[in-house]
Amino acid sequence: MKFMKRIIPLLLVLMLLPIFGVAADEGEQPMQQGDKGEEVVRVQTRLFDLGYYTYKPTGSYQTVTRSAVVAYQVSGGLMSDGTVGSETMQTLFLHGAKRADFRAAVPLSFTAQGTITQKGAATPWETVRPMLTPDEPYRVRNAATGEDVTLLYVSGENHAEMTVPTRTVAERSAAVNMLTGWLGSANSFYKCAVLFELDGQWIAASMQWDGDAHVCVYFKDSRSHVLGLSDAEHIANIRRASN
Repeated sequence: MKFMKRIIPLLLVLMLLPIFGVAADEGEQPMQQGDKGEEVVRVQTRLFDLGYYTYKPTGSYQTVTRSAVVAYQVSGGLMSDGTVGSETMQTLFLHGAKRADFRAAVPLSFTAQGTITQKGAATPWETVRPMLTPDEPYRVRNAATGEDVTLLYVSGENHAEMTVPTRTVAERSAAVNMLTGWLGSANSFYKCAVLFELDGQWIAASMQWDGDAHVCVYFKDSRSHVLGLSDAEHIANIRRASN
């Protein structure tokens, strides 16, 4: 009898746990811009696997992550509010989750960069990296033409991952038009020598753009995504733009 008296309350608690668990889930707020943590990493990794998020997961839900979520929601016919609520979360991890369309456009023309007219310091990536702040704008200058474009820093392990500003349509269009002029194509993976402004100083760098929003900026000793190997073309550009 003593055993039964002890076990019955325990069974009642175990039976009630799922009920309270569901209630807690239903009351959770959707994941949104400004959130941070492991769940953000989980969502970013899944969006990366599906082709919507093209950066290394950071665990910080900012503008780039929100844009990736919106793109996924639009493709799946969901409410595209840029937050990850229960519906988006459930469909995102289904086996049949819709993948981003594969972009197979190949650039057919290229305008070579002219003579380098401005130069900067050859500063190692490991020195530059801790000085950069996520979601902050930085000025990048074409080392040949002297033209400037403003880009947002996202993150970086082997080199700086940046993105085209998207606060307004006009701002994005201006940046895209400038980058297209520099690289000769709206779908270009060519590279050009640039200068990167940091704390009032110009640093020699090399830039690569995917024709949409993703920009990679290499500094001295930066490495590529491919097995952490160095990139000969970026190295050559940085040397050309160095004092």
